[in-house]
Parts: sequence; structure tokens; C-alpha cells
Amino acid sequence: MQKCFQNLFKDPVNHSDLRYFGTYKNGNWDTGILRSMLNEWKVIDGIPYFNSDNEGDQFSLDDIDSWVEGGRFKRRWQNKGNKYMSNNVYSWLCKQVATLNLPIMEISCGPGLGLLPDIITMNPNVNCLATDACSSVVLEWNKFISDKDATENISFASFDTTNMPIHSNSIDVITSYIGLSSIRCPGEDGMKGVNETYRVLKPGGYLFTIENTWKDRKAIHEVFDLWGRDCWYRDNELSWHDKFQKANFKIIDEKLQETRVLTPQDNELGEIAYRFGIEIGMEYRAYILRKV
Repeated sequence: MQKCFQNLFKDPVNHSDLRYFGTYKNGNWDTGILRSMLNEWKVIDGIPYFNSDNEGDQFSLDDIDSWVEGGRFKRRWQNKGNKYMSNNVYSWLCKQVATLNLPIMEISCGPGLGLLPDIITMNPNVNCLATDACSSVVLEWNKFISDKDATENISFASFDTTNMPIHSNSIDVITSYIGLSSIRCPGEDGMKGVNETYRVLKPGGYLFTIENTWKDRKAIHEVFDLWGRDCWYRDNELSWHDKFQKANFKIIDEKLQETRVLTPQDNELGEIAYRFGIEIGMEYRAYILRKV
């Protein structure tokens, strides 16, 4: 854990301060614990783990094999700066983040590591903290980057985006690539993750995000019926624009990135929809938001 991120953390249970006890490597956290008066959390290879493996999207051993042995991490890292940059809106958003040259926290980074690989290509010196509720994601990404790339600019942490162990008013820049969209239990009006993001940003801090909206509600319900699962899609949820306004963000800019059909590569729902031959439309929008 880089020095610039070491003072961010608080106890997510009782919200008290945390103190690190452990070893250091070049001034960065290595292995130890973060301890409050009542609780403690493991830090392994510089990664704090806040016991969030029951939250958000979790992954199987087969998923992990596909990342590591199947080459997903390798392809994402080798293609950084290329894979998505042909999309003008995606490229524009990453460039806006890179130009600020401020420390970045990516929320719910997932196995694709969010926007960070492409931002790093534009600004190799920017300090990044990649976070996800799934401990396997951050564990395996940290191993991969440590083995494949000598960069010291990426730290990792595992925690729930709807209950961040982060002090209020402490983050300069937050980025998200479908991170807020992937929250499975986002609370009333889908606001828990949005409100937490607003809380931890410094006054004047930025949220740069690309989030998606599924367009074909009838098709979604049909897939869940055929699948035999309870539908967790929320029909009457606010738009992302309305959520951000409700959280008191100032919307600096908003652009449509793309519209397309959900694919098996996107998520499990995409796999099931493909199996039943049902198309689910998706819309992606990019936002630059500021805490005022």
C-alpha cells in the first residue's frame, strides 16, 4: 500500500480510526494488520482485506483460472491503451482523469481492472488504488502485476463499495467502469454506492464513471423466468443522471458512449440470455461529476 493511501482507512463497523501494525517494504505496507479499538483486519502483501466476500459480484475457482491461466489478465494488461481507446468517449474520459495527475481510487474494479490500465498508459506516474469486494480479484491482480510489471503505482484493497472503510472527504478522484452498475444490493433508489462515493470524495473531488442501463425490461424478466432465478433487476430505478443529482453531485459533463446487446463475455446474465437466444439491449453513458 503506497504512502499516499495509508491514511485513508477507517473501521467499517464502528467508523473509528485504524492503525497499521506490520512490516514495510520501501515505505509501503507489506504484511500485518489494521487495528481499531475493537476490530482488526488483515493486510497481506500490502492489501487490506475487509471481509467483503459476501458482497457484490463474487467469482468461482473456474473464473480465477480463466483470468490467470486463460490469459484474461495478460491480454488486458498487454492491450492497455488499445482495447477500448477506439471509442472516442471512453478515450476522452480516460484522458480527463490522466490530465489531472491526482491519486485515483477505482471502485469495484473487477477482473478488467476498470479504467486504470488505460489511464496508466496516458499517465504512468499517477498513483492508483484498485478496490473490489471480491478478495480474489485484488489478490490475483496484485500477483500478476508484481510478476509482470515493476510499477509501484498501483495499490489494492478489498472492501464493499456500499460501506467503504474510507474516511469522509479524503479522496481526490474516484473512477468506475460499471462499478456502480454491478452493485447487487444498492439500497433504496439504487443510491447506497452513489452516496458512499460522494461521502468519501474531498470537497471539489471528481467522480469519472461509465455506467450502464439495461433497456429491454421484458426480455430481462423472460430470461430470469427461463433461468428459474428470482429477478434482481430493478424496473423502476432512477436513471444514473437522476441518482447523481440526488446525491448532490454537480454534473460537469455527460456523454453517450455506446448502445449494444449484452454478451456472454459481460456477465452470467449475458451467458444465460445467449443460451436462450434472447437479446438484452444496453446503454453506456460516461459522466464527469464533482462534489460541491
